[in-house]
Amino acid sequence: MPNDKLSWPDPKDIGIGVAAAGAGTDVDRPTFSPADAAKTPASNTGTDMLNLLKKHGVSFSMLLAVWGMGYFRFSWSWLLLGTVLMVWRERNGQNKRLTMELARRATLNERQTIRSAVNNLPSWVYFPDTERAEWLNKMVKQLWPYIEGYVASMLRDTVEPAVQKALPSYLKSFRFEKIKLGTYPLRIGGVKVYTDHVGRDEIILDLEIFYAGNCDIEISLKALKRFKAGIESLQLHGTLRVEMKPLVDRVPLIGGMSIYFLNKPAIDFNLTNVADILDIPGLSGLLHSILEDQLANFLVLPNRLPVKLIDDVDISSLKYPMPQGVLRIHVIEAKNLVAADIGILKKGKSDPYCIVRVGSQKFKTKAIKKTLNPVWEKIFEAIVYQCYGQMMDIDVYDKDDGIGKDDYLGTINLNLHHIYEVGHLDVWLPLQDIKHGDIHLELTWLTLTESRKTVYEIEEQVQKQLKEAEMEERMDLNDNEEEEAEGSDEEDDSTFSSALLIVKLDSAKELPVSTRSSALPHPYVNVSVERDSKTSQVQNATVSPVWEEVFNFLVQSPSYQNLKVEVIDKKKDKCIGMLSLPIKQILSAPSMVLEQPFKLDGSGPQSFITLRMCMRGLERKKALKVKNPRAMLMSEISMDVEEESGLSDTLDVKPQRQSSVFRETSVDDTQSPKRSPRKERLSTVPNQSDSASLSESIGDAQPVSESELRRRLVQHSKESEEAPLGKLQVTLRYSVPKSRLIVVIHKGEGIRRQESHEAPDTYVRLYLLPDKSRSSKRKTKEIKDTHAPVYDETVEYMIAANEVNTRTLKLMVKDSSRFISLSDPVIGQADIKLLDYDLSKATTGWFILKPSDADSSK
Repeated sequence: MPNDKLSWPDPKDIGIGVAAAGAGTDVDRPTFSPADAAKTPASNTGTDMLNLLKKHGVSFSMLLAVWGMGYFRFSWSWLLLGTVLMVWRERNGQNKRLTMELARRATLNERQTIRSAVNNLPSWVYFPDTERAEWLNKMVKQLWPYIEGYVASMLRDTVEPAVQKALPSYLKSFRFEKIKLGTYPLRIGGVKVYTDHVGRDEIILDLEIFYAGNCDIEISLKALKRFKAGIESLQLHGTLRVEMKPLVDRVPLIGGMSIYFLNKPAIDFNLTNVADILDIPGLSGLLHSILEDQLANFLVLPNRLPVKLIDDVDISSLKYPMPQGVLRIHVIEAKNLVAADIGILKKGKSDPYCIVRVGSQKFKTKAIKKTLNPVWEKIFEAIVYQCYGQMMDIDVYDKDDGIGKDDYLGTINLNLHHIYEVGHLDVWLPLQDIKHGDIHLELTWLTLTESRKTVYEIEEQVQKQLKEAEMEERMDLNDNEEEEAEGSDEEDDSTFSSALLIVKLDSAKELPVSTRSSALPHPYVNVSVERDSKTSQVQNATVSPVWEEVFNFLVQSPSYQNLKVEVIDKKKDKCIGMLSLPIKQILSAPSMVLEQPFKLDGSGPQSFITLRMCMRGLERKKALKVKNPRAMLMSEISMDVEEESGLSDTLDVKPQRQSSVFRETSVDDTQSPKRSPRKERLSTVPNQSDSASLSESIGDAQPVSESELRRRLVQHSKESEEAPLGKLQVTLRYSVPKSRLIVVIHKGEGIRRQESHEAPDTYVRLYLLPDKSRSSKRKTKEIKDTHAPVYDETVEYMIAANEVNTRTLKLMVKDSSRFISLSDPVIGQADIKLLDYDLSKATTGWFILKPSDADSSK
């Protein structure tokens, strides 16, 4: 899938090219002839005078402010701070203007923009299954005025009430004053139609959406009286999925459509009027995140926009489909993070925490104070509605006190389809977009089952695991009172669910009416299971409301928990009916589905509410053995998996930890006794057996065929005479959406010096030729006293796709055991011409070391 991050070129790099390329395409720059100038009205003179007064008035105001600061003896630091903020805003605004200009040029003339920004091509250029649909862009351009009217109605009818509900009482007057999407239409970069994993009665397609318009949106608040705030120069980039189902045998052949973003789209915009004062560091990022979250609440999974095309289609089936499963995410620990807090007398540290996103679902760990190797041991569960194409994003930050933005410590993006295929993984993964850092995750896919017996078995196992976890937590807190004090302000909400409860809120009848005013109620419903609470939309002035909304709840103990339903009159903020239903009653229903009207307590004599409830157990998917789990998770393509023999299907929420990077842990490991996570934190250094197992798992990695590699990839061989200096096992792959060359140095074999048979201390130095500068230089860790070092390190190079085939990767194995030499001697080297390999796939193989260039010249 294409990356959803805004990826327009750096304005500083292409500013000159844009100016040259845009000479014939700039529709915003009018041209005037002398005859036109003669026709200019005389009123323009007055306008010029007004602009001149404004310009000099601003300069006079600035000088007056400087004089006033000196007169009242303000510190010069305030002047410096104001200057820094002005410079920052000016540079930031200039970059945004140039980026917006380039994006608009792409809307008007894509071909010319591609020539000036070849490093940021749309998805149809790279992906053969993504098609260019220029005809669709022409239709969008023609429909743009009508799309603007639809968006304006949706914002006023749907978004405005939701924002009013979320704001405090003194800001309830929030409203949209003006909604103009501008003259630049939305552009579709590519269309992908799915043919696999698709039902017979549906069509699924993905649209890569680019929008860089000159929109003008104004909002107002009565509390601010005449002051208005606004948004302009909105940019949006994301993947929009359109599901057309069910297919029918009558016109229009499609029963309905469901539209949503698979992942959170990238958004950027400028603030206007009174909101412009918030466009400063810290507040700007906070405001952007709030608006992005509001968008996610409407169009990012699990939220959808349903479109009903024929009458006899249930619109709730389009908006609330059955989930595909549940992903259990265990964020265990991290190591070797970047030190964001600078230390004066000692090495700097960080206060790291994680933010996990699956669609619009967001989870957060607590911050661990002053460490580069944090241990979180936090478990989250995300309901997954579409595993094909959806991503899980984990961002690591350093928590800073104050209003400033937290420091960024890296990210990881994983395709949910890969996790679904494997079932269970326990791996270390390298953080991206940062110098160094690794994160330890355990990922488990839970499928939905209709077996009542399985639900009871899973519930029993979950209760047992919860008790064990509670006992271990008490032991940890008793051993470390300081840790207890730090964590007391954050509630531990790690969950171990055994079932998924799906509640469809249909309607209510004969709700009570106030005897004093006889005013009809404005009812909405609050549905909750323990602390998890969901709220329906408000139905205005009715005693028989119809909601047709669906809510999903993760349930730990179906035999003991209750479902609570409260009907509340919004106008009076008063409960006008309630229902408490044991969830066990749903388990005993046929097929674990219960649908009927329920009598409301504390309501009218004939007040009923109609619910449809469905229970499904969460059964762990049978795990498959992965030959190279990290390479699979970090790639955009699937890799070969085979069924793991001897794996148990029972639920185990705390499997044994392994310290190696690639090794997969089985769910029920009968060969090793269980250890508590607290004790395992003390044994993170791999022993010899771990290294051997790691090497075996890498050695089983599946290489590509010899024809694809043009017979330049050396296969694994035990014959030492073929490689007198030894050989390296390396994986190569190029990620098109991320524009990164990924190199994994696995291990070496038969590494030896020419003049000695002693085991050397080695490391691998990498260069991406012809560049041998500091930015191209990479280095692995040092492995001591062995002929078969195991490195297991990932190296990434940021490089454009059109430059990859022109580069050569040089690998140099160096010996660091010499103390007298000025530089470490080279044992051997391997030159890999990237043109000779198919980098669209993860290519793993052995490369024979040859004498270095310096040795060959002697």
